[in-house]
Amino acid sequence: MGALRVALFPVLMAWASMAVAASGDDAELLQRASQAVQEGLKQSENPIQARSCFLEAAQQFEALHGRGVRNPELYRDMGNVYLLVGDVPQAILAYRRGLRFAPGDRVLQANLTYAREQVEYPSPEKFGRPATETWPPWLPRPSLGVMLASVVVAYAAGCLLLTRWWMTRRNGSLYAASAVLFLMVVPVIGTAHEAWRQRQLERHPLVVVAVDGLVLRNGNGTSYPARYDGKALNRGVEARLLFERDDWLNVELAGGETGWLRRADVLVDTP
Repeated sequence: MGALRVALFPVLMAWASMAVAASGDDAELLQRASQAVQEGLKQSENPIQARSCFLEAAQQFEALHGRGVRNPELYRDMGNVYLLVGDVPQAILAYRRGLRFAPGDRVLQANLTYAREQVEYPSPEKFGRPATETWPPWLPRPSLGVMLASVVVAYAAGCLLLTRWWMTRRNGSLYAASAVLFLMVVPVIGTAHEAWRQRQLERHPLVVVAVDGLVLRNGNGTSYPARYDGKALNRGVEARLLFERDDWLNVELAGGETGWLRRADVLVDTP
């Protein structure tokens, strides 16, 4: 408990930024969550009581989510309290939701990495493991909104420089306009890629295994055999939803492996 608190709880102080925007019932739920966390921290000598307090905080965060609150601070705090009660699948789901809004958030990235380290993957191989991050860790990852703003600013600057060149006929303005419009290609491509990625997340939402020992089956029922012998999925393994049939989901792991899981055994993100 102590090491986890040191690693994660400084970011819980980000509640202040949420409280500024919250009002009415949202502010009350936020206050209840804060009080529950503070009480849980005081119960360090009583793990059962501390767990109860953290679960209460998680319920308040879930209530905020249910009321339509969507921001990285909420999901970061929600993931933290779920980790403190040992609910790794819910923590991973919360961090992944937060990264949808702030893909460059270093704290969310670090906490997601920490949560994934708690998952017991089926083998040393890549089966069931999340995809390797290809984005350079030293390079800030802009959100879709930032990239769109960059495109607008670059386009406006290019137009102004072209207008200045048209009025003055000075080659310097023309060269500057050409450079700005050329560089605009980078955020345009980035915006298109991020928009495509967001559409994929909406079409194929995140699925997180919620119980240990699940096997991917060849069909939507327990009578179907396991698709991959000797490879069970444990709590926290991530996949994406391909389609549903009755109470079963056809999912795909990061390595391309597909199969069926019962919906009651997993968490499904709802964009």
